[in-house]
Amino acid sequence: MFDKLIIHKEASYLNFGNKLFLLGTFFLPTALPISALFFIPALLISFCQNKIIDLKDKWNYPIFISIGIILFSSINVSFINEPEILSNYNNSYIWINLFNWLPIFIYFWGFQIYLETYQQRINFSRFLVYGSLPVILSVILQKFFNIYGPFKTFFGLIIWFQKPLSSGSGASGLFSNPNYTAMWLALIFPFTLFLIKFLKASRLKQYITFIISSLLVYVMLLTYSRNALLSIVITFMLTKKFNKFLLTFLSSISLVAITNYFLIKLNFFGIINSSFLPNKVFDRLLNFDFSNAQRPSIWYSTILRIQERPFFGWGPSTFSYLYRENNQELKTTGDYISAYHSHNFPLELAHNFGIPLAFLLVITMILFLLSAKKFIYKKGISSNENFLEKIWFTSIIVFFITHLTDITFYDGKINILICLLFAGLKNIIKRKEIEQNKIKQTNLVLDK
Repeated sequence: MFDKLIIHKEASYLNFGNKLFLLGTFFLPTALPISALFFIPALLISFCQNKIIDLKDKWNYPIFISIGIILFSSINVSFINEPEILSNYNNSYIWINLFNWLPIFIYFWGFQIYLETYQQRINFSRFLVYGSLPVILSVILQKFFNIYGPFKTFFGLIIWFQKPLSSGSGASGLFSNPNYTAMWLALIFPFTLFLIKFLKASRLKQYITFIISSLLVYVMLLTYSRNALLSIVITFMLTKKFNKFLLTFLSSISLVAITNYFLIKLNFFGIINSSFLPNKVFDRLLNFDFSNAQRPSIWYSTILRIQERPFFGWGPSTFSYLYRENNQELKTTGDYISAYHSHNFPLELAHNFGIPLAFLLVITMILFLLSAKKFIYKKGISSNENFLEKIWFTSIIVFFITHLTDITFYDGKINILICLLFAGLKNIIKRKEIEQNKIKQTNLVLDK
């Protein structure tokens, strides 16, 4: 009787924690501090009620090693082997910037309990998509109604930037940068496709989600981000079995946008209003000049810096300082481009913490994704649950590929969302491995 009471009490705590988690997810895109007020107690409940960090789990070993390297790298650059070029740099920034890195492992472990089941992942998808509606609205208000901010509340902790748009700049809405807006929308776009399919029993809800998905694609293109366009293509490629009518419709949107681009270029009769059309993103794509692109120069100069401290790096937060100050003090020579980050996730890891950490984490992520793909894209599986698994996988692939040419990971909202996606995918892999082991054991019994 006493044991049953304890089990019931633990279940009630986790149920409460799950509600807090969903509320945190809902407020994540628009109000990070309010989201944290729900996420933090949800994490505490998770760690208190469950054995989250499993020492027998093979995927945890690279994480433990990575945490050790990150901490030692920060200690090394701050106290043991401090570079002369950083002698006037405030080392406290290095330790403050660790909050961009170390908490991701805590999120990954702590939030897994709230994404274990298929129903939990459905609820997460709903709260994520519907909580992102203000992002879409903020872009529309910024782009077409000239409603500019910044708008602040909650003692200045919550800011909707709504920056005034300069000529040719992409819309950013409540985010501080168009690339951040594009990345957020790109990550949630696959989930709108799942909800359209999942809500087919309710025509009204399906049509509403259909409109949201279409608006999301349109707003993504208004950011003028090439990665946004790439993300749409990736999503189509990896979710090729979703409802054909949706694929046809969204493909038509892309076709119309491209057609409008050429119409604007030709300017038939001079009556076409280009402000409503996302032609700039196609202009940037079609007129892209690789010879004058800054990305390769930034990558090259990043590699030059990595050569000087290949094993434990320069420390987090030092990138922009090093690119602005005292380049003549570097041992390696070359053209250094001023930038806030390396625009490449593996290079960023190597620059901040050294090549060993970059190699360890990138290889682990690749193996993790390959393991997921093996289970999720198995032939003969067709169900709503499997489709959501493909959607989940697609969203992470979008993150992985787009972060080869840009880093939006430093935005706190995107940082947390990526961790939630990996936590959910970890549960999917775990369940698939359990099912596979059961099948193997059954086959062994039958063979005997």
